[in-house]
Amino acid sequence: MPHEKKDTAIIVFTRFPVEGKVKTRLAKNMGNKFAVSFYRVCAEHTFKELLKIKETGSEIFLFCSEGNEIEQVMKWAGNDFNYYSQQGNDLGLKMQNAFETVFKKGYKKAIIIGTDAPDVSMNIVHSAISVLDNYSVVIGPANDGGYYLLGFKSKLIDLFSGIEWSTDSVFNSTIEKLNNSKTHYFVVDELTDIDTLEDLQNWLKHYKGDAAHPIKFFLESYSKQIQ
Repeated sequence: MPHEKKDTAIIVFTRFPVEGKVKTRLAKNMGNKFAVSFYRVCAEHTFKELLKIKETGSEIFLFCSEGNEIEQVMKWAGNDFNYYSQQGNDLGLKMQNAFETVFKKGYKKAIIIGTDAPDVSMNIVHSAISVLDNYSVVIGPANDGGYYLLGFKSKLIDLFSGIEWSTDSVFNSTIEKLNNSKTHYFVVDELTDIDTLEDLQNWLKHYKGDAAHPIKFFLESYSKQIQ
């Protein structure tokens, strides 16, 4: 940890890229080699964008899916992150425990962000952090019915129990919980999560950004296979 205490904890769930363990739905159409390479590029893009805002009062925590892979992930991602293991029997418990871990360290804000959305950027994350100055919760919907970002200010609210994870009802169920608890929340821009070939095709079809985007650049070599 740095000597100067920072204000915001940014949590990223990740795993070491291994064929057959990442992007399995994408691998059904594109093969394991493509899936693991795509996962690696997406994750590295996310890491790079988050490191851009590290000096603005944020500390970044990589929560690894398996405890025995922390050393591998550290060698891959570098020494600019704090490393922990995910704890819990489902995604909800894992996220809840991760938030509790960083709040116990005294952070005033905490945001969790996925590695599946190619359009995640420093600006989006920085805006979400700023939203928490005026709202208790910030959430970023994904086009598949889930969310790619969730953040809290100081107090953790139960948004994790009773959710059917990995379904298209996750975002709506979470919003229902927020409304029922009368929580002051803000919804940021929707982004595309890429888990399947169809997701990938749709993202490429509508992409209007920089051709030098690392994910767009990576996909150029696979244009015929993706069509």
